[in-house]
Amino acid sequence: MRYFNLARQPKLSTLKLPFALLILSYLTACSQLLPVAPATSPEVGSSRPVEPAPATGLLPLSAVQQQQFDLAKQQLNQGEFVAAIPQLQQLASALPSLPGIGYNLAIAQWRSGDIDAAQQTLRQVVSVAAQYSDAHNLLGVLARQQGHFRLAEQHFQQALVPDNRYAVAHKNLAFLYELYLGQLVKAKDHYQQYYALTNDQQAVGWIALLEQQLAQEQARD
Repeated sequence: MRYFNLARQPKLSTLKLPFALLILSYLTACSQLLPVAPATSPEVGSSRPVEPAPATGLLPLSAVQQQQFDLAKQQLNQGEFVAAIPQLQQLASALPSLPGIGYNLAIAQWRSGDIDAAQQTLRQVVSVAAQYSDAHNLLGVLARQQGHFRLAEQHFQQALVPDNRYAVAHKNLAFLYELYLGQLVKAKDHYQQYYALTNDQQAVGWIALLEQQLAQEQARD
């Protein structure tokens, strides 16, 4: 589900990526654990199920909770997002200090079409783990879909605070600046940072097209 601000639509000539690709991701990675069923998304990036990483220290799940989480993870990987929600809601309520569980719940809510619930869950996640980059990045995606472009900018920037090498946030900022805010110089900077981090060859084309637009603007001036 997408929402656009009709007063600020991107020009078709500037689009670098078909919006039909949005969003294939299930979940974003938690760095210390093994990947499961990797997938890619143009706006959430390389992904795998997020294990229930605590905000501070280690807080292992009980055997029953681990079974619940494993079932929810399987459902998410299979695209059964509605079915995963009750398991994750119960876990998130019992274990609010584990932001990965809340993030999984938000993904399930979002992919089930309940954007408001996903945003509420993500706000709870960042209230516990203020520097949880994945949550800020997804909050930015949702804000942009709803036409709240400056709020989206804030969340993408916040996603970069703990780690300026968080590549997908650079890409999202580049898209936002170019397609929605018309700030081409800032867009170029973030495309270049994204390319430097990923060597994604698509970015070469995006940068080249953007440089053409900048040259045309300078010629008109």
